[in-house]
Amino acid sequence: MNIFVVVISILLSVICVLLGLLQHFYLVSNVYKRATIWYSPAFEDLIPTDANKRNQLDYPLSTESHHDDTVLNDLTSALRSESDESKIMRDGSGNKMNMGTDSEVYNTIQAGLAFKIAGKKSKAMKLFEHANAMAPDNADVLNWYGEFLEQNHDIVTADELYFKALAYSPNHQAALSNRKRTAPVVDRLDHKLFEEIDKLKNVLKERMKQDNFDTVKKQAYYLHIYHTVGIEGNTMTVEQLRYVLETGHVVSGKSLLEHNEVLGLEKAMQYVKLLTRVEHIGIKEILGIHRRVLGHVDPIKSGVFRDEKVFVGSHVPPPHNEISAHMQNYVDWLNSEEAHSMHPVRYAALAHYKLVDIHPFVDGNGRTSRLVMNLILLKAGYPPVMVLKEQRDKYYDTLKSANMGDVKPFVRFVAQCTLQILDMYLYGTRALSLDGPDHQVVQYSEP
Repeated sequence: MNIFVVVISILLSVICVLLGLLQHFYLVSNVYKRATIWYSPAFEDLIPTDANKRNQLDYPLSTESHHDDTVLNDLTSALRSESDESKIMRDGSGNKMNMGTDSEVYNTIQAGLAFKIAGKKSKAMKLFEHANAMAPDNADVLNWYGEFLEQNHDIVTADELYFKALAYSPNHQAALSNRKRTAPVVDRLDHKLFEEIDKLKNVLKERMKQDNFDTVKKQAYYLHIYHTVGIEGNTMTVEQLRYVLETGHVVSGKSLLEHNEVLGLEKAMQYVKLLTRVEHIGIKEILGIHRRVLGHVDPIKSGVFRDEKVFVGSHVPPPHNEISAHMQNYVDWLNSEEAHSMHPVRYAALAHYKLVDIHPFVDGNGRTSRLVMNLILLKAGYPPVMVLKEQRDKYYDTLKSANMGDVKPFVRFVAQCTLQILDMYLYGTRALSLDGPDHQVVQYSEP
């Protein structure tokens, strides 16, 4: 009997060991493996910790601008040059002009077509822009303007205009025909842009192993905070917010709200850095980001879903009693195989758009969405991106296009921001007398 008990005990022990090995194998092959491949925070140190970010720049703290700071000026110049180039992609003049009568719009278009035939492209462009500003929802105007841009090798903006024309007039035959032609070309250009991003990302990853990026990273960190709060209307300069963050003192002439926005964003960025080690992004993590973004500004409404109706321009987000359900669907998608199978930049852009579309909070939705976007990029091995203050109009224009049903312009905009930030870091090394890679930024045109 004793022998039988011993044998049974040994068998049970062996079975337990085998089950433990099988469980370990499953975790390694399914969970840890995915976390290692997908969530590799290669650029997490681009967000410095509290311990290593303070008092390490090579000039004294002040609330005044330091024009002799070569690295900061060079980085800002690089970003501004990229931003200025991106404005070429904008359609029209921002739709800020007064609406015109049908007759005025028609006469403007006819004049534009006449200048186009005469080969006077500059004058024709101004007239098409004027007509589009007067009648931004006129399908004929959008289509004519798109055809003009397509003939002048701006096929991406042309494709966006054809889509808008179809949004306002789904059976517009000319726009249907034009978009059938341009859509596949634009898809190829987008794919080329992702390839360029991946190539530069790998160059930067290797460069960071070899070169000293400390000064560039610290400057970029403050630029990131500056532009992120600046989009929301914060008027602090880079030097002023650095002074606030490093000394804890206030800046004369700046409001308490502006100080608190800067402090909150820094806390949120530090939290995002911690989350790069967490595989699952859930509601708790998103609320945690928002709690830090808005915690200094409005502690009562920070980290909680809104309980009131809000309007975002012409977009009406879901009613507040549906927010929990929408957010559950959102995090289900966020952690789905479908989302993880996308190119990380596309995944991050869609995560941003879907969250800001739900608009789950009374305030801080844009900052929270951009931080979630950067969390995804960091986890996937890409550097965090910043949307510049100068790109604010383009940023909101592409979000508006997404609300109309065409999310491609917004994904493309985020991709351009990603390429822009990669160029900035690599340009930063060149500014420090290091050789940069030879590459050409993808141009959205067809020969």
